[in-house]
Amino acid sequence: MAWKAVETIPIRIHGRISPERAHAVREALLPRVFPVVRIIDGRVEPLVTASLVADGDTHALLTAAHVFDRATVGDLAVPLPNDGTWAFLRSTRSRVFVHPERDIALVMLEEPAFIRRLRANWKTVPATHLHAAPQVDRATSLYVLAGYPASQSRRVDGAVYMKPVVVFTGALDDERLSYARTAERIDGLAIHTPELDGVSGALVWAVQDDACGVECLLRAASVQVAFAHSQHVRTEPLEPARRLLERLR
Repeated sequence: MAWKAVETIPIRIHGRISPERAHAVREALLPRVFPVVRIIDGRVEPLVTASLVADGDTHALLTAAHVFDRATVGDLAVPLPNDGTWAFLRSTRSRVFVHPERDIALVMLEEPAFIRRLRANWKTVPATHLHAAPQVDRATSLYVLAGYPASQSRRVDGAVYMKPVVVFTGALDDERLSYARTAERIDGLAIHTPELDGVSGALVWAVQDDACGVECLLRAASVQVAFAHSQHVRTEPLEPARRLLERLR
């Protein structure tokens, strides 16, 4: 079954950002985040979002740990849009490491050929970018979350179409970001926001002002693990993921 990403327009819940800047952010982030699906009797079911993290020659999928309450690693697959196929984790050697206290998991990949297939389709996130510098004033800072909601997935004529979400928002506290029922699309249209089931595991980046180049957005601030619609999304800090990756390396 083929996989296709549907074009998406960024949305804004908090803060200001120019349309040009928002689209540049979208183009920078979407190649670095992808859906992870569960295969059940040949059927594709969206499950979580992940990123391919690189630390030298070490590569791992970074996602939310609670995915493994519902699935084993052998059930999982990642789309390969350039190849028009899927990378099935059951076909490669991998090890799952779950953080003992945080809702963070690393799926360590052990076969170079499998890693090359992923890297031919998705961009890596360097391990050194997994911790943004603390913000002087989190209440006035802008953050962006990009992932693949299950509610925006459709099966049509033998293909799976998934529309990602790119959300600009602000912090409520050290662990939560604002998530409202309605938001403004970057083109000015007011919309209802999607349910975020399937976005767990997505990285959250701190956004600097428009004077900064796109590359400044590639230092992730946290990973999204839960949400309460009309209230917040909950995140986990990334420093534990960095320390776990360093120990495994």
